[in-house]
This record gives sequence, structure tokens and C-alpha cells, in this order.
Amino acid sequence: MGPHLHGMDLPAWRTAVECDWRVLEVAPDELRAEKETMLAAVSQNGGAISFANEELRADWHIAMAAVKGDQASMEFIADSLKQDRNFVLEAMGGNLKVLETCPEQHRGDRELMELCIHKNWNSLQSASAELRADAALCLGAVQQHWKALLYCSEELWGDRDFMLAAVKARWQAFQFAGPALVDDQELAMEAVKQDPKALEGMGDSIRGDAAFMLAAAKCHSVSLSYVNETIHKDISFWLSVIKEVDQGWKLAYIDYGPASLSSSKEIMLEALRKNVKCLQYGDEAVRSDPEVVAAALRLNWEAARWAIKIDVVSLEHAVSQDWRAISAYLDLGEAWTLEDMARIVTANPQVVRDSRLSGDRDAVLLAVKQDGRVLRYVAQALRDDDEIATSAVMQSWKALEFASSRLRGSRDLVDLALKQEGLALQHASVALRDDARTVIAAMVRNTAAFQFVAERLHKDPDFWERLVRRFPEAWVRWMQHGRGIPSPGF
Repeated sequence: MGPHLHGMDLPAWRTAVECDWRVLEVAPDELRAEKETMLAAVSQNGGAISFANEELRADWHIAMAAVKGDQASMEFIADSLKQDRNFVLEAMGGNLKVLETCPEQHRGDRELMELCIHKNWNSLQSASAELRADAALCLGAVQQHWKALLYCSEELWGDRDFMLAAVKARWQAFQFAGPALVDDQELAMEAVKQDPKALEGMGDSIRGDAAFMLAAAKCHSVSLSYVNETIHKDISFWLSVIKEVDQGWKLAYIDYGPASLSSSKEIMLEALRKNVKCLQYGDEAVRSDPEVVAAALRLNWEAARWAIKIDVVSLEHAVSQDWRAISAYLDLGEAWTLEDMARIVTANPQVVRDSRLSGDRDAVLLAVKQDGRVLRYVAQALRDDDEIATSAVMQSWKALEFASSRLRGSRDLVDLALKQEGLALQHASVALRDDARTVIAAMVRNTAAFQFVAERLHKDPDFWERLVRRFPEAWVRWMQHGRGIPSPGF
């Protein structure tokens, strides 16, 4: 230090040390014996303890502050503290590197090292060689972090019981498995169960084992991205995936399987049992195969959207589920006979809802004979067709509602409907609802038909006379529950 330090009194020296601990190098001896001054110095730099007197080097607080700041200061503290297990343990909590400079006896003290590892797994790297081969001690470190295996004895990497416990604790531990354990499927599966990324570090003996990879896929479907090339090309493997893994058909056709699956009839037939949507991923030959298409349409009519060729028998199964299947068939432009049409329309008359059939007279006539109500979906011109309308009303009086205006004014057609149900009067033309004979005919079938009588008849005494003569016991109820229009004599 410079000449300006000469002649300083103790307070000035203390101030100087607080500013720069290195002043201790030339400070008076009595200053180096002051606890507060030395504590301030080691708080700046642990190495300052090298200037303390013997008594202060043995002071717990000063020594602790020093080694927490600089593990190298362990060299200068009193031997009594170096040998003190409690001192080392506390110091390690503040500075892990203290273990690197503490006496060898501490690094071989199992109890002490166990306490240190409990605080920080990195403590294992400072343990003696003997303790780094201690399975229980090392496992405690691995349970905190898999990287603790870097400090374990390589002998433990080959110890199956230890590695199994390590992998169960941390899946990343598998990458340290010794040569004799890298093919151990139990260890591998323990790792994969936790994270499929474990497969990245596994060899062909694991990733090329069909049974193992199938089990892995059941845990994590993404495991299928790690199968080796041989398994990836194996059709039988993907067949097992489809059969046994949830959403296996999707994993095989969309996510992970080879392109060759699209041409496999066997694969497709199995996949269809899981979800008919898989049909869209077959090649042209598969989507045209009669057996495949038939199997798909028996399961779900929507498969018709992806079939390239559909036979009439298969189409019959499809339209019986939903009329919309006919649209997919007609999109294919397939030629069909009147016999075929009759078969399909019989299976589901609603097929005439498709615009390409709603104007086809033959198809419509067949349909209304099966279900008259489909008249509502046919072309306007055919609703005015006498034969079609008559066939529809014969099948269901409700079809009268959808006949043309002209035909709803036809006495013959309306009478045909009224013979089934008096309420059909509501669909007749105004002229017929104003006709007393028609109204009474309707009421013979169902007296509630009175509510649909035209307004003029409510004011017609002749009508009321005929009505009361025909229905002598019900006239009061009809007047009270008609259309709310006062009638003569009400």
C-alpha cells in the first residue's frame, strides 16, 4: 500500500478495510484480530480470512461467511472446523463447491453425503469413489435428477435392479444402461411409459420388436413414429395396431403407417370395423373391390362417399340406412335398370329426395306406392300427375297436402283421402271445404274435421239442418268448438 496509509489510526484502518478488504495485507495485527472487521472483510471476499488471526479462523460465523463466498477459503479456516461435519453440511448449503475442498474424510462419510445429496443431488460428484458405487445413495440423487447418473460408478449402470429403480424414477436414466441392459424390454418399457421420447435412444433390438412397439403404442400412440424400417413395412404389424390400439386405423392410414397400406384389402377390411372413414384412404382397387365396398356399406352408408364402384346389393344396404347414399351412387354415373331402381326405391322411398330422381316418373311412382308422403319431395310437375297423386294418397291420406292445387280440388282424390281420415279435409281446396256433402263425409270419419269447414257454411242454415240431422247428439259441441264464428242458433 502507498505511503498515505502510514500514521493511520484504527478507525481509519477499519474504514479502509470496509472499502477494500485487501488493505488487511498491511493492516496492523490488532485489526486482524477484530471480529467485526474481519466479518466485514470476508463478506467482500472469502479469501480475506487468510489475514485473520488463528482465533478468528476458528470462528464459526467468520469461517462460514468465508467458505460460502469462496470455497477456496476452506484452506485457511481452522482444522477444527474442517473436521466438523455440521460446519461442512451448512457450508455446502451455501456453496456446493465446498465439498470439493473439504477433507477427504467428509467425502467418504456416508451419512454426511446423504444429507448433502438430500439438499442437492450435485453433491454426489464430490463423494468418494466408494460412495458413488453405493446404489441406495446414488438412487437418492437420481430421484432428484437423472443427470446424477453421470457421477455414479459405471458398475451401477450395469446393475439391473439399480437401473430399473432409476428408470422408474427418471425415464432418461435408460440412456445410461450398460451393454447388458440396453436390450432389456422391462427397463425400456418403464422408460417409454413415462415418455415415448425414450425410444429415441433405443436400438433396433427394441424398436424392431413388433410386440414391444405395439405395447408402446398402447401407452403412447406417438411411439409408432419410432418403429424401425423393418417393422414400418410390416403389414401384419399395422394390422395388429388397427385391431388393438385405440384409433389404430387413423394411426395406420394417416399418421404413421406406410403408403403401401392403401393397397391392402386385408388391412382395409379390418380397419372398416373400426371406422368406415378409412375407406377414403384406400387406393382405387381397394375402393372398387365388391367385398370391401359391401362390408363398408353394411356398417355405415356414409362409406358410399368414398367408394369408386357400388353394386346394387350394396347400395340397397346403404339406402336402407339413409336415403343420401343414393346421391353418392348417382355421382358415379353408374347405369341401372328399372328393376334395380325398384329394388332401391323399395328399400327406401326417400331416395326420390335426390334432385336427379325427384323428376323421374318411374322412380317417383314406385316411391309413393311405398310411402305416399314422399310426394312432398318430387318435382312440381309430378305432383300434378293424376296417377302419382292417386297412388300417393292411396298409401297415405297425408300425401294430399303435397298434391297440386288442381288435384286438391279433385272430388275423387279428396274422397279417397277422406275414406282414410276425416282430417284430410284440411288439405282439400276451399271449394271442397265449402261443400256440405264433402264436409259431412269427412265428419263421418272424424268429427274434428268440422274445424276445417269453410266460413260460408257456418252461416248456412241448410247446412246446419243437415248436420244436426246427421249428428243429432253432437251439434252443441261442434258449435262451441268450431272456428269461433257464431253460427245460427248458437
